[in-house]
Amino acid sequence: MRILIITLLISKMFAINADSLFMQGNRYFEDEKFSRSARTFERLLSSVEHADLYYNLGNAYYRLGDVGYAVWAYEKGLQFEPRNNDIKYNLDLTNTRVKDRIEVPEGFILVDLYRSFKNAMTVNDLLLWGSSFLLLVGLVYALGQFRFMGRTMASRLLTTFVVLTIVTHIICLDKYWDVTGVEEGVIISQTINVYSIPAVRDEMIVFKIHEGLKVEITQSQDRWVEIILLDGKKGWIPKNTLRAL
Repeated sequence: MRILIITLLISKMFAINADSLFMQGNRYFEDEKFSRSARTFERLLSSVEHADLYYNLGNAYYRLGDVGYAVWAYEKGLQFEPRNNDIKYNLDLTNTRVKDRIEVPEGFILVDLYRSFKNAMTVNDLLLWGSSFLLLVGLVYALGQFRFMGRTMASRLLTTFVVLTIVTHIICLDKYWDVTGVEEGVIISQTINVYSIPAVRDEMIVFKIHEGLKVEITQSQDRWVEIILLDGKKGWIPKNTLRAL
């Protein structure tokens, strides 16, 4: 019992300290002390992860002119709340300052709609929807068995909810693979040479990239990571020039 009480007290003290740091970071931002504000929010990241924290951190970095760090913070915030319009708006605004504007080629409209829907959902959202549809399957089946619903109506509803349950769980699995199977990062250095091998050699430079660009990480080796861009370009950059998402 004593251990439980001590644990609860420590948890409460930690929550109070986290809230205090968050408010302090906000006060620094209001006083236009953006560097202190960013440092305060960064201190919280080791113990707290929340969309609002990343949003405020992104705002502080944006006001400092650190485009790469701002993009990183907003992208992290969207991982927690992908439908947060404030974060999406600020991310879009910040991306206008990114020099490497790679346009994604237009695909088949249904594929684009599917991707938009999937990107707007979290794994937990999809699990909740899938569980709800599964619950409705059981409810409709029970109502049909006890004659509270006509057989034809019960059959149609049962089929609909079974299909929705299966489809939702398939999308959830696809989303899970995206989250766990693809490693991404944001360039935080102003200008970076991308090399064909993991070594600094002028003759091996294949192209340059700039801060704020979001990239996919395909592999890492010592202090280097191999990245690939949306347009298919690939190469190696120092690990410290990128912040992983």
